[in-house]
Amino acid sequence: MSHPELSSIVNESWFNADYWAEQGRLLGTYAGRGSVWMIKSAEGKWVLKHYYRGGLYAKISRDKYFWTGFNQTRAVREFRLLTHMYDQGLPCPKPVAVQVKKSGLFYTNDLITEYIRHQTTFAKKLNQNDNEIQLWAQVGTVIGRFHAAGIYHADLNVHNLLINNNDIYLIDFDKGDIKNNHTKWPQANLARLKRSIEKETQQSCDQQLKNHWQALIDSHQSALKQNLNDSSL
Repeated sequence: MSHPELSSIVNESWFNADYWAEQGRLLGTYAGRGSVWMIKSAEGKWVLKHYYRGGLYAKISRDKYFWTGFNQTRAVREFRLLTHMYDQGLPCPKPVAVQVKKSGLFYTNDLITEYIRHQTTFAKKLNQNDNEIQLWAQVGTVIGRFHAAGIYHADLNVHNLLINNNDIYLIDFDKGDIKNNHTKWPQANLARLKRSIEKETQQSCDQQLKNHWQALIDSHQSALKQNLNDSSL
């Protein structure tokens, strides 16, 4: 499965980091649970992700998942969610291609997306002297746009918010979903972000960072209401 613009040239080798390394096009590797590589393709910079398991299941199988159907695989679900969001103009990575390999009752999977050019992350900004309230308000606005579109991010944290000049992008939508109502889950999503901020800064959003956090919440609510109203017109 691939983006329509690339369907005629998609190659299985694209999902092999060694393939890019042999051509001198492997630009770097990101740390984390799984393996994520930045590569330089003929079409531009891409990010290649191989899905790895976490928790207790990782001790049983590092990267094999139980097969319940092609449409239920992790990579396909994330690819389709990214396609849906990208087509709506939300600030997220453009999906490029997905690979799923089935073997018996299990499968492995990979995803390629376009690399989002950025100078820093929200996590890094939190520990700098220019940690301004305005930035928190911008973050709140961006998250509000996603929530208004019904987009649930399963791991909303400070490392998944990329900053490119005045633009903010949200990445890593593994286990993400589209939800029809807007009653409780947006607040649960924000609570997860709050914990991430406090872990990164070692400060409380209810005390030392109270004004910053309130600016984020106010902007989120404003963007959520505005975009919900616009979509109902």
